[in-house]
Amino acid sequence: MPVNVQKQEETGVPAHASATVPSPHLGAQYNPFFGPHVANPHDFFEKLRKDEPVTFSPMLNMWLVSRYDDITAVLKDPARFSNRDMLGSGTHLTEEAKAILAQGFDTRHVLLGMDPPDHTRLRRLMNRGFTPARINGMAPFIQKLATEMVAKFANDGRADLVEQLAYPLPAYVILGIMGVPAEDVWKIKRWSADWQQLTFEHIPAEQQVEMAKGVIEFQQYCVRLIEDRKKNPKEDLTSYLVAVEDNGEALTMDELIMAIGASMLSAGHESTTALMANTWKLALEHGMWGMMRHNRELVMKFLEESSRYDSVSHSMIRTAREDVEVGGVKIPAGSRLMLLYAAGSRDESRCPFSSKLDVTREKVPQHLTFGHGTHFCLGAPLARLQYQITTNTLLDMLPDLKLVPNQDYGIWQSIVLRQMKHLRVEWER
Repeated sequence: MPVNVQKQEETGVPAHASATVPSPHLGAQYNPFFGPHVANPHDFFEKLRKDEPVTFSPMLNMWLVSRYDDITAVLKDPARFSNRDMLGSGTHLTEEAKAILAQGFDTRHVLLGMDPPDHTRLRRLMNRGFTPARINGMAPFIQKLATEMVAKFANDGRADLVEQLAYPLPAYVILGIMGVPAEDVWKIKRWSADWQQLTFEHIPAEQQVEMAKGVIEFQQYCVRLIEDRKKNPKEDLTSYLVAVEDNGEALTMDELIMAIGASMLSAGHESTTALMANTWKLALEHGMWGMMRHNRELVMKFLEESSRYDSVSHSMIRTAREDVEVGGVKIPAGSRLMLLYAAGSRDESRCPFSSKLDVTREKVPQHLTFGHGTHFCLGAPLARLQYQITTNTLLDMLPDLKLVPNQDYGIWQSIVLRQMKHLRVEWER
């Protein structure tokens, strides 16, 4: 059946499907960008799972999917559910911003928005750069960074663990892996924020032009980095990606820019920042900091339990390639689905007493913080290693951390990630 392209571009739902969209109920109440669903979405997610596990959001023009089994069923079926709209889920771009971005490279080569077989090929090549040996070899560098950063504020009696630790450390780590000069970290953080926000948030029109220019600057930086490694290869992941071949075929410049810029230098640190900060906050809120201090085996177990309990991975988007049924609801071809990872990770059917944060569980049920299936997070082992080393460093150097009371964490959320701007703590000097 033909699809009205203009209608689909505006809403994500083909014109012929509009008659099948039900009158919205809970879906009409959800706003992932502002209000109570940002600060604490879980009461609402519980209602979704119980009453309307698959429901339509007119604001987002997407179907919200909130149960674990429904989400994973979609993720395991790329033949019927495409990633093609993953990178067009946030800002409605102005024509001026579009014209600037059109000067850059093809975003169809971003790993997050690709389908098999193209995704399979690129993922296979990038996986070779994330071997256990390469990841574990970063441990001394991460330990050195964590120790130096904590030492800078250890005698102050007060710190912001986001600004002074969780925000800079993952950026320095990924830049170290890629072989990027440490002095460029703040430029790359700014450019990365421009790219991420234009892709996954609702950005006012008046801010879009400067952010689009930042994206182009970032891509040109990556071009210079790639050209330098072609002439002067080093022992870093950028050099590996420049040289790697698949059946005699090297990565194209578009693929390299998106692999190095979007997948590594941009996405490679934002989620780790959010993960570490939120896990520390939950440990301090729920009185588990002392438990971890005395029993270090709980450090990694708490990461998994806190990720299940309050996932910083908000959602991912898929597009139905054909008329499908999800959770008993018929969804027309061309419709977009917002897979609510944070809701699925706390699904009661997967975890008894799911609304309780309990590090003493015999086994933490599988969660969706790092995704599932073919798009499982490439950097998950590195993120876990950074959390483990940095948390143990804090426990060693600042064992009696407490949250500063009545603080504003500055929680904000994009399509894909829920983050904090601040995590203020204090301790006896």
